[in-house]
Amino acid sequence: MKALSLLFVLLLSLGRSAYAVTEINILYGLPHLFKEAHETIAKDFMAKHPDIKVNLLAPAKHYDEVATAVFRGAVAGSVPDVVYNGTNLMNQFVNRGLAVPLDSFIRSDPDFEKEGYIPAMLATSQIGGAQYGMPFAISTPIAYYNVDLIRRAGGDAEHLPKTWEQVMELSEKVNQLGGNTKSMYLHWSTAGTYIWQSLLSTHGASLLTPDGKAIAFNSPAGLKTLELLRDLSVRAKMPNYSREQGRQDFSAGLIAMQFSSSAELTLVTKQIGNKFTLRTAPFPTPDANARLVSGGATAMLLTKDAAKQKAAWAYMKFATGALGQTTMVRFTGYNPSSKVAIETPTLLGDYYAKTPNARVSLAQLSRAAPWLGFPGAMGIKISDVVTDKLEAVVSLKLTPKDAMQQMSSEANALLK
Repeated sequence: MKALSLLFVLLLSLGRSAYAVTEINILYGLPHLFKEAHETIAKDFMAKHPDIKVNLLAPAKHYDEVATAVFRGAVAGSVPDVVYNGTNLMNQFVNRGLAVPLDSFIRSDPDFEKEGYIPAMLATSQIGGAQYGMPFAISTPIAYYNVDLIRRAGGDAEHLPKTWEQVMELSEKVNQLGGNTKSMYLHWSTAGTYIWQSLLSTHGASLLTPDGKAIAFNSPAGLKTLELLRDLSVRAKMPNYSREQGRQDFSAGLIAMQFSSSAELTLVTKQIGNKFTLRTAPFPTPDANARLVSGGATAMLLTKDAAKQKAAWAYMKFATGALGQTTMVRFTGYNPSSKVAIETPTLLGDYYAKTPNARVSLAQLSRAAPWLGFPGAMGIKISDVVTDKLEAVVSLKLTPKDAMQQMSSEANALLK
C-alpha cells in the first residue's frame, strides 16, 4: 500500500511537470481602443497554448505613460515581459538596452512566413536595420465626415474636401447653420505629435534630420503647418478642444468634419450608432501624393529569461499574425500587418468588402512615412513642449512665427 501511495505521488508530480505553465506579463496602452482586442487575443492564445498564461497588466492611458512606467520599473529591476508601445518611442527602449532584438527568433521560426507579414509593416518596427518589434496595429490619419450636416449646410457630400482650403470653404458653410453646430476639428494634440507630424510630412517638412539627431521642423514648410492651425482656428472656427472632447462632439452629431487617426474608426462608429451617416475619406493634403505619417503600436520583447522569451515570442507572433490581427482590426480601426488576414475572406477579406470606411486608411499605406520620436532621455519631454506650443497657436496666444521660434529653442535646449 505504501508503495502504491509513493507511485501515486510520483505520477501526480510528473503530471504537474508535464503541464508546467510559463507566465508572461504584458503591458499596453490606450485601453479605450485596445482593451477588448487585447483581452480577446490573450484568451484565444491561451486556449491554443495551455502551457502559457498571459497576464495583462493594468494598461496605461497613453504610449508616453507606458514608456515612463517601463523606465521606472527598469530602475527597480522589474519590467514586463512584453510591452506594446508607439513605434515613435522604440528608440527609447533600444537606447536603454531594454529591448531584445527579434531577428534570431524570426530566423529560427519555421512557421514565420505562414503568417504573411507585410514587409512594409515589419519595417515600421525596425531600428538600425534590426527587428526590435512586431507591428501590432498601424494607422494613418483620415477624414471623418457627418454627411447629414454637410448636406444641411449645402455642401456636396459626393465630392468631399481633398485640400485644407476646401475644408475651410466647407467650414464657412457649416458655420452658417448656427446653434451648437461646429464645422470641424483636427486632433492636433495626439500623443507623440502624430497628427502634426502628418501635417509636416504632407507639407514637405520633417520632424527630424535624416540622421534622427536634430530637429528639422524649424523650416518654412514647418511654419506653414502652424499657419494652417491658426487659419483653421480663425477662418474655420475650430474649437480649442481636447482630443476626447472633439471625438465626443463629433460622435454626438455636433461637428461636421473630424480629422484624426484611423485607429478610432470602430470606436467612433459605435458611438455614432444611427445618429447620422458617417463617411471617411483620405486626409486632406496640399499634394495628392504627399506622404502621411503611419503610426501605431508595436510589440517589444523585454524579458531576458530564456523560457519566458520562448513563450513571449509565441504570444507576440500570434497577436501580430493572421488570427490576432483579425481580432485587432475588428475591435479597432487600425490596419493589420498580415497579408493573409487581409486576403482571407473568413478573416478580414469579407470585413473590408463590407466596410468601405475601413478601406480608406488601408489604401493610404502606400504613402506611409515613419512616425518619429525625439532622441535622447528628454525625448518625451520635447513632445510635451511641442504640444504646448501647438495649443498656443490654436488658442491664438502665440503667432505661428513666435511659436516656431519658442518650440525650436526649447527643443534644442532639451536635446543638448
